[in-house]
Amino acid sequence: MAADLRWPLASARSTCYPYVAMRVLILYETRRGFTLTVARAIRDELQRRGVLATTAPLRDVDHGTVAAADALIVGTWVKGAIVAGVGPARGVEEGIARLPSLDGKRAAVFCTCDVAPRKTLDLLATWLRRQGAEVTVGETFKRKKSLRQVPRFVDVVLEAFASVPTA
Repeated sequence: MAADLRWPLASARSTCYPYVAMRVLILYETRRGFTLTVARAIRDELQRRGVLATTAPLRDVDHGTVAAADALIVGTWVKGAIVAGVGPARGVEEGIARLPSLDGKRAAVFCTCDVAPRKTLDLLATWLRRQGAEVTVGETFKRKKSLRQVPRFVDVVLEAFASVPTA
């Protein structure tokens, strides 16, 4: 069953339909374009389900865009060799640190890799929590056939976002 994607309006103004669609911002760090492809696939799937979703590069997003979002999904490619230096791309920690306070904003994380992400998702979640986000979901997308995972990932994300109380 799909989660209810409508959130009560904060204003006291009178309306016959006091709900607005959830706004999700998908931030990404990409190197060769696959992470961007996944971010766009997630955006498109969310939009098909009536969610107002948009993508933006993590390093270039403005504070107003972040503040306007009800929830975030943050993704990166995984740097390093199979066991040495594996983790989020360089600059991702700094990009997250430059975000405005996320004070209770719902968030999910994803990464793209060829082999194994090791602690990449944990690090992304930790960095977002430092900014105040409530991170509940993570997913790894491996290059071969992983776009098939997007609908299932969106199911899990929407369920998690619906179950976390709004700030």
